Amino acid sequence: MTTKTESLKSVRCEVMRSRKVGNNTFEVLYTDGSRAIRLHKTDIVTFIDDVIILDTNGWETVTTKTRMNDHIPGLAHVYQRRHVWYVSTNNDGDIPYYDGIKLDWNGNHITHPTKQEDRV
Repeated sequence: MTTKTESLKSVRCEVMRSRKVGNNTFEVLYTDGSRAIRLHKTDIVTFIDDVIILDTNGWETVTTKTRMNDHIPGLAHVYQRRHVWYVSTNNDGDIPYYDGIKLDWNGNHITHPTKQEDRV
């Protein structure tokens, strides 16, 4: 079990406030105005302005997928088929998942894995 203190040790910027939303999972509000769903020590879903960023930090687990899907309902759905992760979006269909994938609030895929400058 990851404690709140342990989870927040390696945050990317100063935390305004946080609250527990599930087992080993916290919603974190940052002073830069962004909000994240943090599982253990990774911001798996980050909401910045009009962008949603998904990131497993290499932890492609059932729990990570579940937490992502719990916090992006109606926008997209993360699933696995034959050991490969995909993001099913409202408008772009099924896209192979990659860390740092960005979606807009309509569920549109707005980055491409080959464009390094678009990745967080």
